[in-house]
Amino acid sequence: MRIHLTRDSVAAGDDADAPHGATVTLADDLDVPAALAALGLPRPGLPLIGGGRATWVVRGADGTALAVLAQQWPQPHPLPAGHGPLAALAGPDGTVRLHVEYRRQSDPDAEYERLR
Repeated sequence: MRIHLTRDSVAAGDDADAPHGATVTLADDLDVPAALAALGLPRPGLPLIGGGRATWVVRGADGTALAVLAQQWPQPHPLPAGHGPLAALAGPDGTVRLHVEYRRQSDPDAEYERLR
């Protein structure tokens, strides 16, 4: 399955190549949590933020929040909408489009509760 992943910029100097897109291929039978793990999230691809704290929200093409990531967490925390098969998120062309939204140094636990 083809995944097109983009992310927000984190600072003005990071805007030069926004929206920081990458396309990768993953196995068709993965669920969303396994796909996020296969993508290596919350790292690689996400910049390290000074101070060691950053919060991100993974969203589907329609804007649905799928998971919360934190620089200080070793793995993504899937939200209810982020527990299904990855294939269910594919568009008409078969590509899954995911966007990682930067939530600055927000408390990731509070973001998770807010979005849950």
